[in-house]
Amino acid sequence: MFRISGVIVLLTVVMLSFSPVRQALAKETITDGQLLGKWKITHRPVNAAGQPCPFLPETIEFFKDQSLIMSNVPGTHLPYKTQLTAEETQALVKRSAGFKGKSLLLVKPTPRMDWRSTPMVYIYAVSADGLTLTVQGWDTAKFKRVK
Repeated sequence: MFRISGVIVLLTVVMLSFSPVRQALAKETITDGQLLGKWKITHRPVNAAGQPCPFLPETIEFFKDQSLIMSNVPGTHLPYKTQLTAEETQALVKRSAGFKGKSLLLVKPTPRMDWRSTPMVYIYAVSADGLTLTVQGWDTAKFKRVK
């Protein structure tokens, strides 16, 4: 009887310890799932001279395979990432304190590049029909879901 009770307690502890992991994975899936599809810019930030930000595309499309296509880099699937490791977060915050505590979208212009050194870092927020991307030093760009 004691053996069976001990096994049940052990299984309960194991199941409860994985609960936060399942919640974190569910959050990642929901966030990444919200990005999927095609987005069109509705507000493009400009600098003091009236020039638009060159780092923001007219359209951006996110795919299930963790790649995206930007209209300013046509026909090229670029890998992207929104769930950063602690080491990646630390490296980016070290590069710019403005990234601390923000949701970051990283895009690699070349597949071999390390995530920590990518120049394509966007602060992002996503809702059902809206996406905002902020490039450091620029105002926030707004996108609307089109697909």
